[in-house]
Amino acid sequence: MKDKNQYSDSRDNEYEKVPAEDLSSEVKNVPQKVGNSWLQYVATASVCLFAMAAGGTGSWTSPALPHLKSNNSEIPITDVEGAWIAALMEVGIFTGNIVFLFIYSFLGRKNWILMISIPYIIAWLMIVFAKNIITLYISRFITGVSGDLAMMLVPIYIGEIADKDIRGILLIGIRIFINLGHMYAKTAGALFSYKTMNIMILIIPILFFTIFFFMPESPYYLLLQNQREKALKTLMMLKGVKIPEIVDSDLKRIDKSVKENQENRKWKFRQLFAVKGNRKSLFIALVAWTTKHLSGSTSIGAFTQDIFKETEIPLAPEICALIIAIIGVIMALVATLIIERAGRKRTFLLSGLFSALGLAIVGIFFFMKTFLKLNVKSITWLPLLGLIVYEIAFSLGISYIPFILMGEIFSLNVKMPAVLFINTTMSMVLITVKLTFSWVNNLAGTYTSFWIYAICTFFGSILYFCIAPETKGKTLEEIQENMHTRKKKKVPLDKLLKQYFRIKCCRK
Repeated sequence: MKDKNQYSDSRDNEYEKVPAEDLSSEVKNVPQKVGNSWLQYVATASVCLFAMAAGGTGSWTSPALPHLKSNNSEIPITDVEGAWIAALMEVGIFTGNIVFLFIYSFLGRKNWILMISIPYIIAWLMIVFAKNIITLYISRFITGVSGDLAMMLVPIYIGEIADKDIRGILLIGIRIFINLGHMYAKTAGALFSYKTMNIMILIIPILFFTIFFFMPESPYYLLLQNQREKALKTLMMLKGVKIPEIVDSDLKRIDKSVKENQENRKWKFRQLFAVKGNRKSLFIALVAWTTKHLSGSTSIGAFTQDIFKETEIPLAPEICALIIAIIGVIMALVATLIIERAGRKRTFLLSGLFSALGLAIVGIFFFMKTFLKLNVKSITWLPLLGLIVYEIAFSLGISYIPFILMGEIFSLNVKMPAVLFINTTMSMVLITVKLTFSWVNNLAGTYTSFWIYAICTFFGSILYFCIAPETKGKTLEEIQENMHTRKKKKVPLDKLLKQYFRIKCCRK
């Protein structure tokens, strides 16, 4: 009978260490480098098209609100109505988290993501043909609900189909495609009419549905449904092999995790908070996501053109917004080259410190312009420089690492409750951030908003660096072992000396 290594703080949950030789006994004499991962890349790219659509939806307000506030708008709106158009997507996100509680255990990752895309497409059709602000309100709310449901499932899907060596790169694909969505929406807004821009954004979710329909389901979910044969074939497809024995060790490893999940199915939410390792994972993820959102990324993305219009920079606001979006895409691509080399912790820290610097620069400009009443015509380029610094630093760390964490640091039996809790909490943060951005700007000056973002980013990145483990190059099971294993207590120096002299005296 195998020995069980039960964590002392796991209560009803048991974690069994399976010797590596037991898992690999059936795959002797098989070359180590076999198969290929092309299907993992294709599946990730296809599901990330939904992330691109979500990015486009988030940035849609940047070109759309200036048009809707202009004299050429068919639906004239006020500043308050514009703030609600921007924030109602986050209200939808909050609602989506509640809906997610009742649907996540049915149909599977792939099928639910496909079904969710249908109301998302309908909502964008409503935006295309909207004739009044109520239609815009409803459509933004629906995109928030369906987009949130999809974005909770996308990192889980990718984390479960990806090999450990490329999992970080594939998960960063979410952020790359979100940035592509930002750039796509802002490019369409800068070059085309309002209606054409809406139609162009609508094409993305339709393209997603068409391609992702042919992708495989997660092998983790198939084993949860006792479809072992199908899970084996899916795993072979994902790894590009034709010999079942090659993936046998991976199938056993996944099957073990699934069985642990089924044994504790009734206590998922309780274990998220009752088990020390799960609480630690949850706190780390909350710190990462809070730092990301309180860095002002959503406000900057939603009101980019309005920010640049206030600077009175000679360059057109829509061109400035497009420059920021392009830099975000380029930096996200660069991040894929360094993510598996630099590690998550160090990257997050440096990203946070330089993001805070960029935000502080923008705050200094607005402080000089609005509070000190100085002539700043010669340095109207300063906010653009500050936001470029911010976008480069943000895209290289804070932007993508929270997504990676969602697919890495939670055990299978608490992954869904953790995603639900984090997204619910963060949606409330986002609603507050978007609704208060214009209010704080009018009440205390734009510089106050940017300085608040800078302070939150600075301290949040330092806190994350101090508490988070390094997950680079580790399997999901190795990460869980690290999170749930208690560290050995360090023996004080005086006790060590006493023991040393006691042993020495005994020898004499």
